[in-house]
Amino acid sequence: MPVGYAWMPLLINGRVNVGDQAIAVATNNPSGYLASEQLGLGKGSSGPDIKWNDGGKPLFKFNLRLVSTVYTKDQHLHNFFQHCQKIEETGSLAADMDTSNKLKTLHAVESGTLIQFLPTVLNQLFRLLPLTNSEDVALNAVRVLVHIVCEASEVEKIDMLRSYSKYVFVTIPTVSSKSRTIHEELAKHLTSMLRPQSADFLVINKFLLHSWFFFEILVKSMSQHLLETGKIKSPRNERFPSNYQYRIQTLLQHIVPHITQKYKELPEATKNANHSLAIFIKKCFTFMDRGFAFKLINMYIENFNPGDSRVLQEYKFEFLRLVCFHEHYIPLNLPLMKRGHIKSYKDMRHDYTLSEEFRKQHFLVGLLLQAVKSALNEVKVIRAQAISVLRDLLAKHEYDDRYSTKTQQGRIASLYLPFITIILENKHRLNIGDGQSSPGAMNGDVSGEMIGDRSSIAPSLVSQRSTLSLQQSETIQTLQNMSGSGSVKLPRDSAVLAMIAGTAPQASSLSISDPKPILNGSNSSLASSKASSESVDKDPKDTPKSNGKHDRSYSMGGQQGQSSPIGMPRYDKLDQKEVKDLLICFMYIVKNLPEEVLLGWFNNSSEYDIIDFFNILEMCIQQFKYSSKKIIHKLSMIADSQKAHTLPTRKGPVDMFSHSRAASDIKTKRNTQLLESSGALDNVLLEGNFACEVGMIALDVIALYSANFKEQLQFREGDNSLMRKVFDLHLLFLQTNQSESILKHAFAALRSFINKFAKILFRGNATMCANLCYELLRCGNSRLPSTRSEACALLYLLMRSNYEFNKKKSFTRVHLQVIVSVSQLISDVVGLSTLRFQESLSIINNYANSDKGMQRTCFPLEVKELTKKIRTVLMATAQMKEHQNDPEMLVDLQYSLAKSYSSTPELRKTWLDSMAKIHIKNGNLSEAAHCYIHGVALVAEYLKRRGRLTRAYPQGCRVFKNISTNVEADESEGQEDFGMQDVQYTNESLIEMLEEVAEALEKAERYELLGEVYKLIIPVYEERRDYQKLAQAYSILHSAYTKIVQVSLSGKRLLGKFFRVALYGQNFFEEEDSKTYIYKEPKVTGLTELCQRLQCLYTEKFGKHTVRLIKDSNKVNMKDLDSRFAYIQVTYVEPYFDERELEDRQTDFERNNNVRRFMFETPFTKDPKKAHGSVDEQYKRRTILTTSHSFPYVKKRIMVVYHQDMELTPIQVAIDQMQKKVVEIHEVVSMVTPDMKKLQLKLQGSVGVQVNAGPLAFAEAFLDKSKLRNYARKFTNSLKDIYRQFVQVCGIALELNGTLIMTEQMEYQESLKENFRNMVSKLEDIFDEKLFSDEDGKSISLDSTNRTSMSLFNVISSPTSQA
Repeated sequence: MPVGYAWMPLLINGRVNVGDQAIAVATNNPSGYLASEQLGLGKGSSGPDIKWNDGGKPLFKFNLRLVSTVYTKDQHLHNFFQHCQKIEETGSLAADMDTSNKLKTLHAVESGTLIQFLPTVLNQLFRLLPLTNSEDVALNAVRVLVHIVCEASEVEKIDMLRSYSKYVFVTIPTVSSKSRTIHEELAKHLTSMLRPQSADFLVINKFLLHSWFFFEILVKSMSQHLLETGKIKSPRNERFPSNYQYRIQTLLQHIVPHITQKYKELPEATKNANHSLAIFIKKCFTFMDRGFAFKLINMYIENFNPGDSRVLQEYKFEFLRLVCFHEHYIPLNLPLMKRGHIKSYKDMRHDYTLSEEFRKQHFLVGLLLQAVKSALNEVKVIRAQAISVLRDLLAKHEYDDRYSTKTQQGRIASLYLPFITIILENKHRLNIGDGQSSPGAMNGDVSGEMIGDRSSIAPSLVSQRSTLSLQQSETIQTLQNMSGSGSVKLPRDSAVLAMIAGTAPQASSLSISDPKPILNGSNSSLASSKASSESVDKDPKDTPKSNGKHDRSYSMGGQQGQSSPIGMPRYDKLDQKEVKDLLICFMYIVKNLPEEVLLGWFNNSSEYDIIDFFNILEMCIQQFKYSSKKIIHKLSMIADSQKAHTLPTRKGPVDMFSHSRAASDIKTKRNTQLLESSGALDNVLLEGNFACEVGMIALDVIALYSANFKEQLQFREGDNSLMRKVFDLHLLFLQTNQSESILKHAFAALRSFINKFAKILFRGNATMCANLCYELLRCGNSRLPSTRSEACALLYLLMRSNYEFNKKKSFTRVHLQVIVSVSQLISDVVGLSTLRFQESLSIINNYANSDKGMQRTCFPLEVKELTKKIRTVLMATAQMKEHQNDPEMLVDLQYSLAKSYSSTPELRKTWLDSMAKIHIKNGNLSEAAHCYIHGVALVAEYLKRRGRLTRAYPQGCRVFKNISTNVEADESEGQEDFGMQDVQYTNESLIEMLEEVAEALEKAERYELLGEVYKLIIPVYEERRDYQKLAQAYSILHSAYTKIVQVSLSGKRLLGKFFRVALYGQNFFEEEDSKTYIYKEPKVTGLTELCQRLQCLYTEKFGKHTVRLIKDSNKVNMKDLDSRFAYIQVTYVEPYFDERELEDRQTDFERNNNVRRFMFETPFTKDPKKAHGSVDEQYKRRTILTTSHSFPYVKKRIMVVYHQDMELTPIQVAIDQMQKKVVEIHEVVSMVTPDMKKLQLKLQGSVGVQVNAGPLAFAEAFLDKSKLRNYARKFTNSLKDIYRQFVQVCGIALELNGTLIMTEQMEYQESLKENFRNMVSKLEDIFDEKLFSDEDGKSISLDSTNRTSMSLFNVISSPTSQA
């Protein structure tokens, strides 16, 4: 039941009345009650008569809480809304000061309240901008806008801001042409806010962080303005007034300095501002004059310079990435419009370089390429970002269905022609690392059966490859993320692209207007800086003078004005990923370029540029060669294992880009199923398809060049750099891992090459024919039957072409080169399959026998004879395989083959080179060097016989006698045969080989021989006046002679040790039974080490428990040996020289070079039961061995051909022992830099107490007065002379030791002196003469002991009968 009525006004002074309230309660409710009003002071109320309960006391108490989207309880916001309402009602602004104050109070409004009324507040603020004439009001409005946007972002209401800009914001309609617009005023006052004189750094920082919102409003206002005014149909340069363009330009000029100067303290804000600015300029292409948009881009780029920090460089390339990903990027760049056959390419030169003219016509692509070129001189992070921008852009072109035809892709690729010049300038930095493959890799060993012909390959393999090898899933994700800013979105769909562009689907042709003057229309471009390319002057001797093409006097890049290099060029290598990205970009361009454009590039390039171009093409083939399923699978597993450390387990379905997680062994059926199910098979297919595509692109380019520049390739009968490079590219397909499909195309290309250039192959330099024969024979050993068949067919074609070229007389060149190539192949004993090779030879024979065109000629017979010779050579392969673990026997077999080819220099040299490789592999560098010496001597002898040897040394191989005494005997016996007619050795090749010899000798530390080698080289340099080579030669000699001095002083050079090895056992060693060899072992190889090596070697060959070592050096009685065992006797030997030889061999090197005689000694006594006895009973047998050749030689073991035994009597043994001591001590005290350790060791062994019995024992046994009569006088006198020398040199050694020791060794020095005095005293008693005194020791010089053991050699070595 109601007790009364109560009411109250909701609005008081325009504001909602909220909070605690208390009002009176009426008992009645008359009409017009709302007009009732209390008069106060007890006067009652006006209006109808109302009866109040309890005398009108406020009995009804309550609280009001505002829930409204129209009214606010915030006083500041309420005041602002009221002020805006007055403006709308009156149609004019109130006082500027009042408006400014109302705007400033909005900074105090809580963020929640602002969010609640966000659209309304923003609408009112934006409407103020075009209405006010006050700069202060507009500036405060912009500041409030920045504040509100920042507050909304901080409370994570960015989605509301985006919704507002997209759906809510509506620009103010313009009544007349003089009406101001929101975008004009916003641009104007944003610039004012950013000016330094009125800068509020806190506001500016907030603006930079959230600048995207204001740029979105600018774009939205511009678009709505164009639609409302109908200017959308006007030409672009008439849509907006010039003052607005100026304001946008000024805005950019004020924003960019903040970005470039505050990137360190405000990284996030500057990054966002840079991104927002790029998006804004990108959208300007849609609404504004495109020339003006180009101008904005250029103004932005001018703020960046080479050498800027990494962050600034990242900003620049992020900007370029966003701008260049415009959906109409291709029309904006005005691609080439070349039609028909082009006869002259002079008018196109600016399209091939990054010239000023090019960048005028193709602004965006020119800007990007210039930035990439500059970035390649920066650090790795910047390089990687620049390259990725270019790579992603090219991938976008490949995926764009609007430009899917060959003609359109060709026009797009033509835009990027200057990139070829850029990559050529950085060719020295393309380090392909593991991408290189050795020429010895058997391409046929790869399973490539999944590759079909070219028609089955996907048209976008380049981008597919980048998906696999360069993680282009990253790129695809980037493209998808950019769809919100107007970029292409995957999957590829022409309808989607057309919708984005706002046009109907494109026709097959691409129509682009001609370039217009800058800033004069919507299709205008902006000129950039000049191209930075320099001309390089080269030697024109390899260029035909009759043709003006490929002029070497300039490079193509140097024709466009002055060069302006950007910074200093870098020479560090690019990493693997950078190289792959650059090569992929290169391959995309080359693949899609129209033929006439590519031919134009060749015509406008120097020969060196073209060679560099082919070098890059070669790198592509090497880098993207097929790696087989197993390797790709392993790489996939490695990648997955690395991802597993950071990424969660993948739960979704595996797509074609995911890596395999199968087991590593793909040969079994189970693992193959795992491979297929995990997606790794897709990776394998992608790898294979891309390798095939790269190969086909390369073959197409080579074929195009060969067909159009045949005259240049045939210059000087093919002996020019271009021909060599083109031919090497053909062979590269046979040298690297390729699929069966690409190999078929490669063989077809080689067939075409043989038909086109038969004259070069069969009359020019033999090198190309030799290399081709080698690779074809190697392919004839492939595991793949198809590859073997193709190789045999091509080799037969080569033989027949040579036969027909020689007018059906013979195929001499191919015959010789095949034999040489077979010899080279079998030198690699593990890599050649005799069975497969024999099968290939049979195929060639069958071709010859079934060739009807050759049945009536001698050609089939010659082919049969050739294959017979090859089979004969192959027989040696079995022996080599049998002894492949025996390096000495293997070298001996190859030595025998080399000797059998003495009449064919090239074959003999082939085997010498093969022996050198084995020696280098086993660390026998001296022997390898002598293989090269014999090879160059062989060439010298050949040139002498052909009458081609230079005047500097016409003696042929005899000129090498001072280097090795073996050369003349080995290399002067050769006889000429038909094969010598085709050998192509020249004086130039001789000098190159001599340089190789010098390098090998230096590695072997035989520095003394370098002088002899350069005596042969330097006269040729002088005759040529090649002063650079002369300077290099004398520098090498200076270094060599300096090292001689160093090793002579240090004694650290070890030229090897010699051992006698005798083999016994007819059942095991067969022909080597009872033969004795001298082995030369490297460095400090010990007797035990060699014994173990030989025992292990022959145990592995003959079986366990069948090899026994003879551990003494005595003569072996064959009757005492068991035929069930193989016996090896190893003895350490030393070089042996007579007195005359030692006069010439004064250095350690001379006593280890050209050595043929060796010596070892065996102690014995007259009692056959014991080898050692007392001093007067001890005999010694000296055995002198003479080898067939001198050391070092092409072999490390040489057979002993003569041996001589000499027996020394006890007194001769004493003379020999004492003389050795004298010589050893003399060598130590004669050192320029004394060696105290060696000196004290020798003193300890000579005058120490514990060994005094040695020297004294000899004196007491042979020089005591009672025993003198028992020995010949010349022996006793010689022994006395040696003792006198011994005492003198020991005294000198003691004095020298006294000058070297420190204080703590004084006691040791006194002990040595005391022992020395005691020894001298006893010797004086025996000699009955004064031998030494302290005064004498001080006066003795080293010259008094300068006598060698050979001064008494005749006495020591006299027959025993003279004793």
